[in-house]
Amino acid sequence: MASGSFRPVSASLNHRQALLSSDRTTQPDGGMPIPPIRHWLAHLRASRPLRVLLLIGGLSVAVLLVATIHYIGSMRDRELEGAERELSTLNLSLAEQTASATQSVDLVLTTIIEQLKADGVDTPEEYVRRMGGRDTHQMLRARITGLPQLDAVTMIAADGHLINFSRYYPIPAVNVSDRDYFAYLRDHDTTDPYISEPVQNRGNGSWTVYLARRISGRDGRFVGLVLGAIELSYFQRIYQALQPDGDGSISLWRRDGLLLARHPVLPDIGRPLGQRQFLKVLERSRSGVYLSTGGLNDGARLVATQALADYPLVVNVTRKLDAVLKEWRIQAWTIGAAGTVGVAALLLSLWALARQFSAYEAATRAMDAARRAVEGREQAEHALRQSQKMEAIGQLTGGVAHDFNNLLQAIGINLHVIDSRTDDERISGPARLALQAVERGATLTQHLLAFSRRQQLRPVPVDVATLVERTSRLLGRTLGQSVRIETEVAPGLWPAMIDPTQLEMAVLNLALNARDAMPGGGTLWILAGNRTVGAGPLPMQVEGLDAGDYVVLRVRDTGTGMPADVAARAFEPFFTTKEVGRGTGLGLSMVHGLATQSGGGVELDSRPGLGTTVTLYLPRALQEADAPAAPPPPPVAKETAGDAVAMGAGCAVLLVDDEELVRSATAGYLEQAGFAVREAADAAAALSLLDHGFRPDVIVTDHMMPGMTGLDMARTLRARHDETPILMVTGYAEDLTSTAAAQEVALTVLSKPVEPSRLVRSIRDMAAVEG
Repeated sequence: MASGSFRPVSASLNHRQALLSSDRTTQPDGGMPIPPIRHWLAHLRASRPLRVLLLIGGLSVAVLLVATIHYIGSMRDRELEGAERELSTLNLSLAEQTASATQSVDLVLTTIIEQLKADGVDTPEEYVRRMGGRDTHQMLRARITGLPQLDAVTMIAADGHLINFSRYYPIPAVNVSDRDYFAYLRDHDTTDPYISEPVQNRGNGSWTVYLARRISGRDGRFVGLVLGAIELSYFQRIYQALQPDGDGSISLWRRDGLLLARHPVLPDIGRPLGQRQFLKVLERSRSGVYLSTGGLNDGARLVATQALADYPLVVNVTRKLDAVLKEWRIQAWTIGAAGTVGVAALLLSLWALARQFSAYEAATRAMDAARRAVEGREQAEHALRQSQKMEAIGQLTGGVAHDFNNLLQAIGINLHVIDSRTDDERISGPARLALQAVERGATLTQHLLAFSRRQQLRPVPVDVATLVERTSRLLGRTLGQSVRIETEVAPGLWPAMIDPTQLEMAVLNLALNARDAMPGGGTLWILAGNRTVGAGPLPMQVEGLDAGDYVVLRVRDTGTGMPADVAARAFEPFFTTKEVGRGTGLGLSMVHGLATQSGGGVELDSRPGLGTTVTLYLPRALQEADAPAAPPPPPVAKETAGDAVAMGAGCAVLLVDDEELVRSATAGYLEQAGFAVREAADAAAALSLLDHGFRPDVIVTDHMMPGMTGLDMARTLRARHDETPILMVTGYAEDLTSTAAAQEVALTVLSKPVEPSRLVRSIRDMAAVEG
């Protein structure tokens, strides 16, 4: 398929290329040649270099600021990543040391339990009898030798009384059945160790935690306990030696959030503390690093947490976030200061450069006056072409449509007059065919007017299957017999949210492009289906397509196709591969604009010799499409001259139009309809008639007239408190019905060409309301 062109743009580009590639430029007076650099500087002066410099300066400053902020942010991320790695490594090492120390104590306990099993101790009574002697006390003292973290080992009977104790002998009469570790292991038949709540020595204030194991008989009966008293100061000494810098802390927790040990020491040992973020971390993994802003921490801290594999213990290592980012802040301030100096230097350079340009302009203004006038005119023309290139087609089509509508109005009225004055089919038949041509011309001008106004889309739920069927029938007559049309619509096709008129025009544009790409004939496919974007790969060339449901409308041909460099520019406005006069270059750009503005997209796939496929992604409508419009009512019987006279009898009309053909034809028909018509060639003549006492029932006026427009004339009449109904019949491209001024002066607007019968009815209705 081919796309579109605009020859003045090509001409201006060729002019610019010739301008920049010329070796020397001659002054208009035939004097010395002007060096190319001076010509370029003069061109730059005309293009307002200060604005260019400000733009360059603003972009440069923005790029420098963004780059600086990005670099500083990257430095911060790297600093945090390094701190996280260091904390994680230290935390893992501390967790291993803690686990090793705890395991050494646990090994003493498990060895004792295994010895009891080997000796056949299976009942509480046997346990008390066998383990209550001095030899057991000596054995326990030997077991704790060499373990600085193990303060004592105690053997406890099933009723809670102490059986033996490594610290001294004989054993005092102490019962620990009320302790947490005893109650838990008595009631739970488990082989896992239990870590008690920490207990503080009232004498020296030191803290101890008990690692306890249950002794069970072969039948699972509770026989007793063996426990080791672990001095928490042992861990605090280790943590003190390995504390990260002076701002860090190391903590040992029970898995349920009970604080056991910490360095630096806090008075919260043995208390369950809130905001235990590490518990949430440990729900997902045995270790992790997170940012804490509460709990034991004075301010934000970076926390590394590690759970021991075989014991319900957790080791945390923290550092203050301020300390972690201290070096980064210094570097950030340094880089920020350097960036500020760089920005200031850049702005100063741009300011100096701007002053140089201004000085150059002042110095050369007199000697370059003649050349500047010529170049200024050329540059102004070029700037005007550039600024108006996207509006030129709209203005052109609007003006052409206005003049064409006036011609259609005159032709249509005269054809209606001919048709109404004869019953001879040899005359009325061709007249009606000509009227159909007028209607088709009116439809064409309405399309031109819509494009020139750039009207907003009116999306509604559309049944795409019905549209494809209707459009294919139209294309069968339009494309000719050399092009075979194939359609395929997927079952259960969704409705699309789209402007139906614009969609039909888009399909027609694509079909016409396909026909031009198949000069020897071929096959045109129109395919429609459903597509959900997001579940699979995105379309390869669709930009900005959101995930969701789309109706896919695909138009494919077997034409010549396009190479990759041409296909890449196919959607550019005014770009075409057709010869001059064969295309405007707006077809594919309008298709692209329709799809993207409607919330969809367009995909183009074209290869030389293999044809072209254009795929439209139309957003799915949430509502069902409305039923097709009902067929128009059957034509009414042709009005006779008597009917027309009855419609207009007794009604005076002031007809204002600068086009004599339109005015004469309209006046003739209205007079035939029984109206008393006075004509005016412009607004001034109409106001003069009114000033001299003419009082019409209705004023019928054009809008675009020399001197004063119809809208201005209406404002003048309303300012005089003249409330005569005003009917504006115009072929102007502007939608006057939507302007506040038209509503203010209470205009009724009809678009040219208008059917004479409709014009007569409108005048009659307005006169009846006024009467």
